[in-house]
Amino acid sequence: MILLFRSIIFDSRVLKYVNFYQRNNIDYTIIEWDRKDEVPPKEHYDYFRFKAGFSVGGIKGIINNTRWMIFVYKYIKAHPAATTIHACDLNTAFPAALYKRIHNKNLNVIFDVGDWFSANFAHRRFARRISHVMEKFTCKWANNIIICEPEREEQISFKIKQKPLVLRNIPEINESESLIINEANDKYKFDNDWPTLVYFGGLVESRYLDEVFNLARTEKFNMLVGGCGSADREALCQELNKLPNFRYFGRMKTREDGLQMSNSADIIYAMYCKDNLNHIHAAPNKHYEAMFLGKPVITTKGTLPEKRVVENNIGWVIEENIEELTRLLRSIDDKSIKEKGQNAKKLWNEKYKDEVSNFFNEVYAKIIK
Repeated sequence: MILLFRSIIFDSRVLKYVNFYQRNNIDYTIIEWDRKDEVPPKEHYDYFRFKAGFSVGGIKGIINNTRWMIFVYKYIKAHPAATTIHACDLNTAFPAALYKRIHNKNLNVIFDVGDWFSANFAHRRFARRISHVMEKFTCKWANNIIICEPEREEQISFKIKQKPLVLRNIPEINESESLIINEANDKYKFDNDWPTLVYFGGLVESRYLDEVFNLARTEKFNMLVGGCGSADREALCQELNKLPNFRYFGRMKTREDGLQMSNSADIIYAMYCKDNLNHIHAAPNKHYEAMFLGKPVITTKGTLPEKRVVENNIGWVIEENIEELTRLLRSIDDKSIKEKGQNAKKLWNEKYKDEVSNFFNEVYAKIIK
């Protein structure tokens, strides 16, 4: 039996593993942190129902994550029949590695690294040091490490026993999902000929979201937004929802809903904030979703996606300042949107379309028990 832990709800990366388990009749349970205590029961899913905000820092954030890690440790202990623990991110992988070290050295632990926690604390030396020690311990006891881009290996500042495996944040779309995504939906249409941007994801601080959202008050573009996060950002979206060129849909019920909304837009908004070191090595699923949908992206200079965007002419890269963002939004035209979108679809078909299935069939199937 496989236990897969993830500290967020509705994660496209986790869905890839679920699809693999179901295709191969593998016994599994997905354990997630329901921070709002609102997710209904579902077969093969279990939840840590502890209310906590998103992107909470300081002492409160430490307490929240400690409670989650204790829950993970106890859950593994209560399920001795589990043969593989697939732990996404450090706050699930560390308690899994600790349990293995203390109780069962034969337990198969997979450390799936979304972000390196230590890189989130560039300006807080003590927190960075503690998370670095936890990462080193976890990597020592994990049987395998999975990262989301080959370049993410550069962030590992200590020796590991084997080369990390790579599963990019590429969407895995079946035929029925493609039909849903391509259906027209009037609720995503606007009564003007302005370009439409879309953001589908967490409403967090480190995505340069407030800036683009507020520009919708004065600039000639439309904005589609789906997702949830901090209370302040959700309140901002609710306020802007009164504008004729801004539509906020809250938490999307399914991934297909989010992708259908994205497919109805002209441009995928995928900015990052470089004061977070993980964002310099960003591995955004939005970039791959944009390629699949044949949409150009707007992203940040000085990040890993910049090179891909520039070399393949699949979008625009700008600095994190309101002046560059405003100039870009005023200069975008239909011709450039179409050209960059076609380039994105071509890149998807030629390079990334089969990468997920190849990973699961040739790599992941061999490392689980």
